[in-house]
Amino acid sequence: MATTLIMKILLLGKTGQLGKELQQQAVAFNFEIVAFGRDELDITDYKKVSRMIEKHNPDVVINASAYHVVPECELYPDQAFAINSVALKQLADICNERDIRLVHYSSDFVFDGLKGKPYREDDRAYPLQVYGISKLAGEFAVLDYCQKGIVIRACYVYGGKTGSRIKKGNFILTILKQIEGKTELEVASEQIVSPTYAADLATATLQLLKKKKAAGLFHLVNEGHCSLAELAAQIVKYKKSKTKIIPVDRGGKAGALKRPLFSALKNTHAKKLGVVLPKWQDGLKRYLDTL
Repeated sequence: MATTLIMKILLLGKTGQLGKELQQQAVAFNFEIVAFGRDELDITDYKKVSRMIEKHNPDVVINASAYHVVPECELYPDQAFAINSVALKQLADICNERDIRLVHYSSDFVFDGLKGKPYREDDRAYPLQVYGISKLAGEFAVLDYCQKGIVIRACYVYGGKTGSRIKKGNFILTILKQIEGKTELEVASEQIVSPTYAADLATATLQLLKKKKAAGLFHLVNEGHCSLAELAAQIVKYKKSKTKIIPVDRGGKAGALKRPLFSALKNTHAKKLGVVLPKWQDGLKRYLDTL
């Protein structure tokens, strides 16, 4: 009787919203996973990363780590590029030499948001800030230097009971705090996104890895899109709160920082392989049920 070959994943970024979900779900997909946080394995430490990959000999390396505090990237561009770009070139070289599949997560911030409808994988990228530029450079590093490279763009990811450790939460948790004891809450109406539940993103990633020929660029987001005000209103509806959400058009301003206004993504490449995430409303409901 033939036995099913178990593939091994080496994960960078185990403490993040997505990293935690990947670890929880890997076994169900028949993956063995060895995971590291930044304090254990810094992606910019080329020699140590190379040693760990040699030691564990994985079939797949997943990079779920990033420098993603957007305002800080403007202040510390060297650090943004070191983590989001240069380290990816080095990681791609290591994986390519060992014939390892490399999965890396990118962002909707590689777009300028002027298209006015969800971006497809083949739409032209045009980032507006250091963060987006560094993420786009990281995409090129993976796709150009690793034959088995996979880049997954995500959008407005949320998950976990505490959200992002670096960002100290996420949008959903913030709204839940802000509506406590309030009759009204103003929320931006001009920013359009594809809210994506980390658990669904992890599932889709592992499904994609089961497709042996999957390579290249993919958009993996919960289906559909909405404004931040609409997202907040859906949270209020599900929580049966009496707080009224007041949509406010702030022009996407956050000081001098430029953000894409319409950065929703459309899944076309993964969909052809049968990998599709549930609607964003469904993902949000299931996330709220975990809190």
